[in-house]
Amino acid sequence: MIHPSFAGALTRLSREYQHITADFLGVPANQLADRALISGLVVAAASAAGMHAGGIPTMRERRAGGLTAALLHDDCHITVHAVPERELLLVDVLAPRAIDASRAVDVFARRLTARNVHRDVRDRA
Repeated sequence: MIHPSFAGALTRLSREYQHITADFLGVPANQLADRALISGLVVAAASAAGMHAGGIPTMRERRAGGLTAALLHDDCHITVHAVPERELLLVDVLAPRAIDASRAVDVFARRLTARNVHRDVRDRA
C-alpha cells in the first residue's frame, strides 16, 4: 500500500516528467556505426529540446558493433543504442514536462533515414 503523502508526491511528479522511447527501424548500418554522427545527434537533440547539458555524450562501442551514447543532466537524460546489424536505433529521452522532449526525438527523425519510427510517450513519477 502506498502511504497517502507519497501518493500525492507521486501524482505531482507524474505530471512533471515525460518519458519518450523511440525505435528507429531500417536505419542504414553506416549511419548507425558513425560515432561522430550519433554523438552530434545526441547533442543537437538536447539543444533542440532545451536541455542544458554541460558536456558531451558518453560513448561506448558495443561488443557486437554499433554504439551506445548517453547524455546525462540533473533532471533529464538522452540515451541511444545503435545496432547496425539490425538496422535499429533505440532512443530514450526523460525530461521535465517544461522541456519539450519530443523535439529531441524529432532531431533523430529528421537526420536519419529510418524506414519506420515507433514512439511511446508516458508521464513518469
